[in-house]
Amino acid sequence: MLMSWVMRVLGAVGIVLALVIVIVFVIGRLGTSDEPTQALALAVGNRTINVAGHFKDMTQETIADGIKIVVDKHEVVVSSDQLSVDGKAEILEPNQDVMLYVGKDGRLQVKLMQDSAGASEEAPN
Repeated sequence: MLMSWVMRVLGAVGIVLALVIVIVFVIGRLGTSDEPTQALALAVGNRTINVAGHFKDMTQETIADGIKIVVDKHEVVVSSDQLSVDGKAEILEPNQDVMLYVGKDGRLQVKLMQDSAGASEEAPN
């Protein structure tokens, strides 16, 4: 009689442990992304252009005074002193690098980074 009671308790503990393992596994899978995060650094003269995020398609083309990058249908042109994002232009300082980040929703975020100071400011969207 005592032995059957102990066996039932051990069986119940085993079932609870198995359920906890399954729940932890399911929660771990919910947090993962199907799309991998990618990163790429390009040098244009003394500037560095970093492209990162969840982009599916990216092409780069060298132009006369810089580079043209098309990332998930967003066109970015970086020349020696100018940045153009989807047709909106902005003047670049000599020591500014460009950070392009593509979110999971496909939105492009552009940040200008000071090469030596480490400060950043938002670029046109």
